[in-house]
This record gives sequence, C-alpha cells and structure tokens, in this order.
Amino acid sequence: MNSNTILFEENYIFRNNRTITTNNDIALTELVANSWDAGAHNVNITIPIEKDNEICIEDDGIGMTDDEFHNRWMTLNYDRQKRQGREVVFPKGVIGSKRIAYGRNGVGRHGMLCFSDSYTVETWKEGKRNIYEIALSKGNAPFKIINHSVDDKDGHGTKIYAKLTKHLPEADAMMNILSARFLYDPGFSVRINGKLLNLSNHKGIVFSKEFSPLSNINISMTVVDSEKTAIKSQQHGIAFWISGRLVGQPSWTYGRLTFLDGRYKAAKRFTIILMTDDLINDVLPDWSGFVDSENMNTVYHSIKIEVDGFIKNMMKDQINEIRLDVIREVRDDLEELNVMGQRNISAFIEKVTDSNPMFSPEYLQTSVEAMISIEKAKKGALLLSQLSQMTPEQLDKLSDILNAWNIEDIATILSEIDKRIVVIEAIERLFNDSSIDELHTLHPLILNSRWLFGSQYDSPMFVSNSTLSTVIKSLFNEEDYDLEELNNPRRRPDIVCLKSFSVKAVCTERIDKNDKVIMKPDQILVVEVKRGGFEITDREISQTEYYVRQIRKATVLHNSATIDAFVVGASLGDIDPEKVTSSGNIHAVTYSQLVDTANTKLFRLKELLQEHYDAIGKESIVEQALKEPKQLKLDI
Repeated sequence: MNSNTILFEENYIFRNNRTITTNNDIALTELVANSWDAGAHNVNITIPIEKDNEICIEDDGIGMTDDEFHNRWMTLNYDRQKRQGREVVFPKGVIGSKRIAYGRNGVGRHGMLCFSDSYTVETWKEGKRNIYEIALSKGNAPFKIINHSVDDKDGHGTKIYAKLTKHLPEADAMMNILSARFLYDPGFSVRINGKLLNLSNHKGIVFSKEFSPLSNINISMTVVDSEKTAIKSQQHGIAFWISGRLVGQPSWTYGRLTFLDGRYKAAKRFTIILMTDDLINDVLPDWSGFVDSENMNTVYHSIKIEVDGFIKNMMKDQINEIRLDVIREVRDDLEELNVMGQRNISAFIEKVTDSNPMFSPEYLQTSVEAMISIEKAKKGALLLSQLSQMTPEQLDKLSDILNAWNIEDIATILSEIDKRIVVIEAIERLFNDSSIDELHTLHPLILNSRWLFGSQYDSPMFVSNSTLSTVIKSLFNEEDYDLEELNNPRRRPDIVCLKSFSVKAVCTERIDKNDKVIMKPDQILVVEVKRGGFEITDREISQTEYYVRQIRKATVLHNSATIDAFVVGASLGDIDPEKVTSSGNIHAVTYSQLVDTANTKLFRLKELLQEHYDAIGKESIVEQALKEPKQLKLDI
C-alpha cells in the first residue's frame, strides 16, 4: 500500500454528518432541499408505517447524467454554489420563478443514510436513466457504488429509496415539521403519502409589514396568531425564512437579544415569520442559525423595534386595564406616600408597561409594591434612580435573580467573589510596581490569601499556630530579620519579615493518636514571598527545603502531618518548579502564575468584569484587598 494513501473508517460519514444521519426530520429536510435545488416542481415522499418497508423521495427536477452524478454525488463536501452557481437551474422546457439554491457544503445527499446503510438512486435526464446502488464503505472511500445499470427513460427527475431499518419517521409529524420548514411556493409542492403540504391559505395572519434594517436588506414580516387557526405546524417564536426555508427553529432569542419572554401568553400565541433572500450569506452551513456578526446584530436590533411595536399595539387596551387593576390593588399603600412619591410610582408604571408591554398583572403589581417600599426606604431615591436607568431586559434579569435568591445570599456571594477578584487585581497592579511598599501591600496580600495556592487550603480550619510559629522563627538568625519591621507597630504578628523575603505558616490541627488529647499541627502550608524582582534559583529551593526539613524534625507536628511550601518570586531560574522530598513538597511559582491560576479558578470572571475593576483606583483596590479575613478561633 502506498504510504501516501488516505483511508476512511467505516463510520466516517456518520461521525462527520451526525445531525443528518441521526435525525429523521433533518434528513428529510435535506432531501427535500436537494429537490428544490434540482428545480423540481413536485416532490413525493413515501413513509412506511413499519420498518423493513421502503422509504422513498421522488422529484421531477432536472436529474443527472452519469458524469454529473459522479462529479456531484460522489464528491465529498461538493460545493454546489461554487460549481453550479447560486441560482437554481430548471429542466429544459420548464418555466420556474427565481430560486436561490440551499446546497453549499454537499452533505444533504447523505440524508437517506439516516434510514439505512445502503440506498438506491434513480436519476433520469436526456432520455437515459442511471440506477445506482450506494452503500457505506471504508478504506479508499467512505461510500461507494456497488451496482450501476442504465436504461432508457424520457423526462427528468430523481428517485431515492431504501429499505428502512432505523429512525422510522411518523408521517403526520413530518407533515408538521416540513410545513414549518418550507414556505409555500406555487411552483414547489411537497406531498407525504399523497397528502399535500399547503401553507398558501393560512388563516391566522394578523399583521404584515416590510422594512429594511440595512440599505441592502429587505425583510417581509408576517405575524400568525394561533388563536385564529387550528393549524399547529409551526413552533411559536420568530421564524427566519431565508429563500423560502426555515433557519434553525423558531425562537424568541437570537444573538444577544430576547424579543419576547417565552413565559408570557403572547409568546405562546404568536409566530412571527421574517422572509428575505438577502441574508443567505449569513446562514450557517447546516442552516441551524446565523453567523455571529455586526451585520446580524444590526438586523436583530431592527427586528426588535418592529416586534416591540407590534406587541405594544396589539396589547394597548390590555395594558391600560392592567395599569388600572394594579393601581386599585395598591391604592392603600399609595395613599401613604406624598404627592411626589405617588407621581414617581405612576411614572414607573407607565415606563415599565411602555417598555415591556408583556408584563403580567401579578408581575407588575409585585414590582409596584417593591417601588413603594423603595419610596419609603432611606436609600429609596438612590435605588429608584438606579432602576430607572435599567433597560427592560435588565429589569427582567433583576426580577429573576430576586425570585431565585434572597438579598442576604446575593450579598454574601457577591462579597466573596469581589473579595477574591480584588486580590487578583491588586496583585496584578502591584507586583511590577517598584514604587510600592512591598512589606505592607504585596507581601501580606499574598500571605493572607491561602486560596491562591490551592482549594484544599481554602478553609477557615487553616489558622496561625503559636507552636508552629515558634518553630518557624527558630530557623532564622537575628541578622536575618528586618530590624525596622521588628519594632514597627503596623507589622502583622503572624508574618515573619526578613531582609530578603517574608514568610508565613498556617495549619490545621488534629488530635495526635499517640498523645490522645493533644492537638498538633496537621496540614501545614508555608508561603515564602521574595522581595521585588527576585528570580528563584536552586539556592532558594535548597534553602526552603532546609526549612521544611527542620519543621519536619521538630517534635511538635502530628505524626502524619503534611508540609507544602510555596516560594513566590518575580521569575523562575533554570529550576524544577516542583520538588517532592521525604519532608514535604516545595513549589516555586511567580506572581503571574498566581494571577493566571486564580483567574481560571474564578471562571475568568475578572476578565468579564474588567471595566468595573478598572474604574477602581490603585489605593482603593489595595485597601479593599488588604482587609483582614475573619479567622476561625480554636480554643484549646
């Protein structure tokens, strides 16, 4: 075998076209789309009631010659638009209105593999019919022709059929799904088991309008009211019909915009159909949605304005009634407010209902009751101002949050997250700043943030221990200490300040089984922070290894105690940053590594909230970061 030969696994087609080969509705959609691209006027689908019977799709499209079949059907990822153009070519002698072809990436032909591992294609054109039996394969090709025959046949068209062995479709369900995916066209009729899909005379249309979000894009908007028809062929939401085909599934959310809250009655009542040929290049290759682009964001915002206008107009009378009902319910509370307060509440009701006409009476009443409480509160005016600057979407999110969480829980969580992000921000700002007072900013900041070194240390059980502190201090000579710091009242008593670094040790405590009643240091964390611009070399690692060995030799530890020592510096020399010894583990890390690791542990929240923290000055951020954490006190 040639070493340059490319081989295929037997399941190549399934692994690379999973959506089409496992979802019967998508498979049939792609096959119908192929008929559309072939310039067909009529498509007939036969779906059996049970497995092991024939499933078939036949059209009167242009068909293919033998050469065309091999060039198109047997070419992986055949680029239809590149090879044949964007517009559909109709059979000779057939007049058809302009069509835009769906096919672009050549995967639709695999639709029949959803139902069987082999199938037959009959296609006739120019007086000849070619019949191909196709089966999955492996090795040199992922699928192959296992039999080919030719006979005479007039006309044009294609028929694809197979013995259905899997993913049996339900005919009525396919009627509903396909009618929701293909807009009716006078020149394109689809029948399932002889029954025509017909969307031309929809009785539920209540609103139509054309608008242009951009100069080169024209959109036709049609609103269908399900209360005016028994037809349930479409899911509710906004349905984009591009060149007569549905993109993805109808939804009330596209991009970063929610056009209507799906919980409201109107969201379960209306379907908004947006038809255009001008967004064909913004559709994803599998037609599951749109590309994420500024062009589409502009389109979404323009659509949002149109949808809001329609909903507001439709709900006008209902909105006025909701306003009056809510005012009646809170009348007693309103009378307790002064005139200015009453006017504020009235303005709030009008703003909310104008901005979001889908507010339910219960939801609006709860909001008004909250606003009345705000008017009575000491900081009510400030909160009212903050709420008035929120968009309707932000107000919805705030309401959802308060519905799921109580305010004390929210404050606790936000405080904890903020405390940690502030520490990361402060370290990032300080560690390269030569003008800072390291001993009173950077060093205590790192030494008092145990969580930076591992989740196992993020517990109030880790505390300073006087016995362990005595052992640590005994490791250094008098000349090693920073004499100025020894008598400095601002010095933190749990931090040992030396001339070239600061060090702190914390631990958990556990009763030693040998002594039975004595609590001894168990899990020990030692953090050593070097002074500015320091490179960690083998010398520092050996020095720390000596400290760890001496701590282990002390008789004050629990018999199964573990020791982890972290050395923090500006950079790492030519060293192994991790060293495991019989006494304990030594870890060498840089300030940058601490920041990156901490960011990851906090799910990159700092990056998402960077604008907020950039607005805080350096002095303020340091002051917040250096607030002493509460420490668990153990009385022994």
